[in-house]
Amino acid sequence: MPEESSVPRGLLDGVVVGLVLMAVFTTAWSANTLGTWPGALGTAITAVGVLASTWFVVTAVRLARTRGRASTATTPEEQRWQKRAGMAFGWVFTAEAVLIVVAANVLGGIGRPDLVLPAIALVVGVHFYPMARIFRRRIDTWLATALSAVGLAGLLVLLLTSASRDLVWGVVACGAALTTGAYGVYFTRMATALRTRARS
Repeated sequence: MPEESSVPRGLLDGVVVGLVLMAVFTTAWSANTLGTWPGALGTAITAVGVLASTWFVVTAVRLARTRGRASTATTPEEQRWQKRAGMAFGWVFTAEAVLIVVAANVLGGIGRPDLVLPAIALVVGVHFYPMARIFRRRIDTWLATALSAVGLAGLLVLLLTSASRDLVWGVVACGAALTTGAYGVYFTRMATALRTRARS
């Protein structure tokens, strides 16, 4: 049986999940440009997003392979925190999904489906603010601010100017992909550090 390392299994699992989620979201956001910016530009942006996402998934798999050596020892305080954090994450994620569905339906109902994508970006951005408190990560606040600004800017441009939907959606999608990609890079660096600790 492999000897346990100093890496907490809960932390390792969280980083693996984070990498997979950022891979999915980075691919999804970058792929939006295929419809808004058809041709070489959209294809190139999507390809970069897919490559980055592949890197995140490979990193997640490599980290997951060290799970058997991760420490399962937790204090009662850590157990309580993990339970609270898990429940809070579930509530925030659920609220995010509900708000996205409501926003899409309301905007479609009032004849402004062009506002849906930037509205989604705004909701996703705002949801990172409570995540910063739940998981005690400063990067969530920075990413929340960046993505919220991208979504809000997209909404304002479409509401106040004659800019085309495709142009705005493409820019918003790129901004969102860069944000989730940056989060993926953050998790990748964490994964590298955890793998180093697991081997020591």
